[in-house]
Amino acid sequence: MFSLSAFAQTNDNIEESLTSFASSTTSIEQKLGATRRSSTVIYNNPTVRVNNSYRNMFVGSLTGNQFCKERGHKQEVTGSTIKCGEDESAYANYDWYDSQWVLKSTGSKNQCYPLYASIKCGN
Repeated sequence: MFSLSAFAQTNDNIEESLTSFASSTTSIEQKLGATRRSSTVIYNNPTVRVNNSYRNMFVGSLTGNQFCKERGHKQEVTGSTIKCGEDESAYANYDWYDSQWVLKSTGSKNQCYPLYASIKCGN
């Protein structure tokens, strides 16, 4: 088995980019003599641009998969981590029907609103 890991840190707040992250870790695994090859990337503190500002994202399969697709991956895979959002705040959520990132309010329920602390994407 061949395994390779790499670490990259970037400020990816490029005007044209809809996604951003603080840093990433890439892992590539290939079994010799087999056709199985997998690669994953973990993006730390992922954000997306909504209304010209970068926002943290709610945890969800549509949201996670869309972030990964916009970064050039197939989908979100097991291994993402969460953090709590605050009451009376707005965070990014992917609206599949309109195919766009939108802001979604938390309201004021005095609870943890799950946001991505890191997101793991794979091929």
